[in-house]
Amino acid sequence: MTADTEATHERYAALDLGSNSFHLLLAEFREQRMVRLHTDRAMVRLAEGLDREGNLAPAVAERALEALRRFAPVIQGLPLENVRAVGTNTLRLASSRADGFLEAAESILGAPIEIISGIEEARLIYSGVMAAAEGAPQLRCVVDIGGGSTELVRGVEHPRQLHSVNMGCVGFNRRFFDSGKIDAGKRNNFIRARRAAQAELQELQHMADDALVMGASGTVKSVARVLNDGELLPIQRDALDRLADKVASCKTVDAIDLPHLNPERRPVFAAGLAILHGIFRELDIQQMQVSPYAIREGIVHDLAGRAAGGDRRADTVLALMERGAVDPEQARRVANTALQFLGQLNPYTPVAQRRLLRWAADLHELGLALSHSSFRKLGAYMIEHADMAGFSKSEQENLAYLVRNQRGDIKEVKEHYGFHPGAELLLCLRLACIVHRDHMDRSIDGLSLSADGPGYRLHVPESWMYQYPAIEDLLELEVECWEDKQIKLTVQQT
Repeated sequence: MTADTEATHERYAALDLGSNSFHLLLAEFREQRMVRLHTDRAMVRLAEGLDREGNLAPAVAERALEALRRFAPVIQGLPLENVRAVGTNTLRLASSRADGFLEAAESILGAPIEIISGIEEARLIYSGVMAAAEGAPQLRCVVDIGGGSTELVRGVEHPRQLHSVNMGCVGFNRRFFDSGKIDAGKRNNFIRARRAAQAELQELQHMADDALVMGASGTVKSVARVLNDGELLPIQRDALDRLADKVASCKTVDAIDLPHLNPERRPVFAAGLAILHGIFRELDIQQMQVSPYAIREGIVHDLAGRAAGGDRRADTVLALMERGAVDPEQARRVANTALQFLGQLNPYTPVAQRRLLRWAADLHELGLALSHSSFRKLGAYMIEHADMAGFSKSEQENLAYLVRNQRGDIKEVKEHYGFHPGAELLLCLRLACIVHRDHMDRSIDGLSLSADGPGYRLHVPESWMYQYPAIEDLLELEVECWEDKQIKLTVQQT
């Protein structure tokens, strides 16, 4: 293959910063088929270093950063929009004190780290598993046991039900096997862990009904290799029962001696097996196929979809608009005007920021169907706490901030890592809301917004201002709002 031919293939990198291990995948698409170019894995057991207050132990943090130093050269030179690093359960649970770790990690990678919800994690896992699925579309149940959480998804070509359960092999290892003992005489820690897993699944017993069950990721693959002479063949219920009995009879975790078990996996194998056995028992599963793909492949397919114009986030915003009975015409006019102002202010604004502004405009009246007086607060709450497919936690918080502050006093920014909505985006949204406060189409030809030292200047023709006196009053109030934030906004009639 020539260099010119290689250059036509867009490359994508996915980094999964999991609770048990970190994974890197570099891939490209050839004739719409994903080709894995490079993979790497580091067993960091991040969840082991998280205390009850959400603090990350320095030794564990350094172990994780060292893994990222190894990953970093692989993604250097890739466009940022072709790289996605996601943090899952442990980083979701980490307190703001872990911000120093995230900042150091981003500095090493040269790319942002997105903390994603359990539901978004489940969606990406399903996307990855489906990318390798063969045969005609059929109902599937996908199970992925991670270090800190377990995701279960039910769907056909697209997910219909997504669940993230707060149990994982590292978390259960700390909870049930911290002493290193399995069969402790009066009580068996393996059986305790399995029962706890079954208890977590009480309301999800239907997930595998009439479905082809597929498992993904480390625990499932490890069990499959142990049971199938090193091959990723289906896991059969009777074989799993025998393996569970064998591990439960071991006195200690160190005493587990199984063929084809990676030594790095041994410390958390009993915990992961107990969860998997609990899932088989509670969901009445007889066989589980093993997928070679998981969240990393899902991330790559998601990135490729964004590049091709199929951004899942846009679909999520549209669905939220429909559920919230948002007036699409008002959303359109506010979005177009806000983007026009932003183009005047900074024609080189990154695409990601323009998208964020458009989505904020699309959702700015999300809460209006529930309350006229508190619609901004309600809309922001819904955005921040909803399960928004495709969005990271920080993206939702940025959207929520913009929606909450579209008019009136500007509230303080939440002070935690990854949350940096810019004044430019907020100003453009607020001005667009002023121009279209009465839900009327109105051209802003002749108006221009520019930077003015540390502040901003809005040039408005006198004839335009004379035509809309109510807007003049609103602009005067807007100047006062920005003064309260120590930002000077000048409205100059020309």
